[in-house]
Amino acid sequence: MEETMIQDPKVMSAVSRIMQRSERQTDTDKLINTYVDVGLLPQLNNNNHQIFYGRRGTGKTHVMKVLESSFGEKERTSILYIDCRTLGSTSQFSDREIPIGRRCIALFRDYLLLISGALLEYIIENPSDSAEEALKALDDFNTIVTDPIVTKFAKSVSEAEKVKQEREANFSLSGKGGIEGLGVEGDIGGRLGDEKESTTHIEYSVENQDKIIFPDLHRALKKVLELAKGQLVILIDEWSSLPSDVQPYLAEFIKKGILPISEATVKISALEYRCRFSEIVNGDLIGFELGADIATAPDLDDYFVYDRNPDLIARTYANVLYKHMNAELEKDYLEKSHGVTCGETLMNSLFTGHETFVELSRSCEGVVRDLINIFTKAFFDAQRRGRGSIDRASVLESARQWFEQDKSQYLGDDLQNALRAMVDEVIGQKKARSFLLPRELEKHPIVQRLFDARVIHHMQRGYADKDNPGARYNIYTIDYGTYVDLIGTSKQPQLDLLDEPVEVDIIVPFDDKRSIRRIILRQDILDRYA
Repeated sequence: MEETMIQDPKVMSAVSRIMQRSERQTDTDKLINTYVDVGLLPQLNNNNHQIFYGRRGTGKTHVMKVLESSFGEKERTSILYIDCRTLGSTSQFSDREIPIGRRCIALFRDYLLLISGALLEYIIENPSDSAEEALKALDDFNTIVTDPIVTKFAKSVSEAEKVKQEREANFSLSGKGGIEGLGVEGDIGGRLGDEKESTTHIEYSVENQDKIIFPDLHRALKKVLELAKGQLVILIDEWSSLPSDVQPYLAEFIKKGILPISEATVKISALEYRCRFSEIVNGDLIGFELGADIATAPDLDDYFVYDRNPDLIARTYANVLYKHMNAELEKDYLEKSHGVTCGETLMNSLFTGHETFVELSRSCEGVVRDLINIFTKAFFDAQRRGRGSIDRASVLESARQWFEQDKSQYLGDDLQNALRAMVDEVIGQKKARSFLLPRELEKHPIVQRLFDARVIHHMQRGYADKDNPGARYNIYTIDYGTYVDLIGTSKQPQLDLLDEPVEVDIIVPFDDKRSIRRIILRQDILDRYA
């Protein structure tokens, strides 16, 4: 009897070794080989300053690492990847007991010293005819970064006057001889006077100011890059891990010190609802003006919502799993042993049918990390149950477990209660999974926190309901795992809610706009737990 993929020990080992977090993958080739582009990379692989968003697990770091490799292929380019979670002085700029100025200076220095290190490595490895001058300019740059500003000012002034007396006497005698006889002439004189001399004594005080001067920084960095004859690309990952009150000041520092330099490019990845790129301080805007100072690229979430393009997303996810498994096996093993050459053949070989893979695709709700985790659980659940391939029961149970283990237990009491209220309102009473939220409530803290925790998911922005002209809504859906957790209970949604018949093979129903247009989540439900 031919051995199935689930029974193959090498495939089992490969599945267990799939890295669930890109930053833990030290093999650059594997990072590149496992990347499946959905159209975002071409929009980022340029010299424009850009920010792109994505929830945790959607693949921001993977994109950054592939982008780093892509920029590295360009001539005379220095690449600096910065993970904001690992900056050396984190304790300094995270401590809110320390004045904001000192915290910002600590953060700026961390960034600048990383830039200095990257440029030093670049100058040494890519020497130009002005390399020595570039190194000298880099020393000047480091001085600006590390040395305090020395200011000398007069503390006290005193004056003194000194009188000097001078006395002088002159006497001269001369003799003159001649035919007429001897004659003598004499001259006696003198001088007496006083001379005044004034002195001023000034006592100075020297003050060391711990600050960085933006114009000096800008000129020094630009000079280094011009002499090094190179481009600098700075990739800033995990921006949202920085304290929120410090973020606008870092944005201001980047805006004034780096963005104006034509030889420098900045790319930033962030969680949309955990960013403060600007704020008003004393009437002035501090930080980025999005769109003017720095552009925003498409959100990764927009690419992975299953309902928007089901066939494309299913193929994308199948290729993601195929590439990750293939990277953990010897070359061509899947093809030679199981005839698997791409995502589609993997889907056909490893799952009981297309419908089963559809359920897996939907269960991750657009989060690639959740896809990998649910797939891994489903694979070993089916293997443990002696199945020859992954069936829907394994997918459903794995989605439920993943919701309980990775999402539900990390919600605080307020979010647990808010989610329960949403479930009661939407699933319990309306027998649906999706709902409309007035657009003005998208920044409500409860909505943002539940979205960030991946227990509600964004389906569409700016939906217009013909029954409410002028009103705009965002469409959200409650997590697939939440729904699965309710199957078999009194709150299980009815499949006949939709206007069109639902296929019997679909476990969790699709909600279309017609079925949810009257399911509007009210503000009072959110305010109750804010």
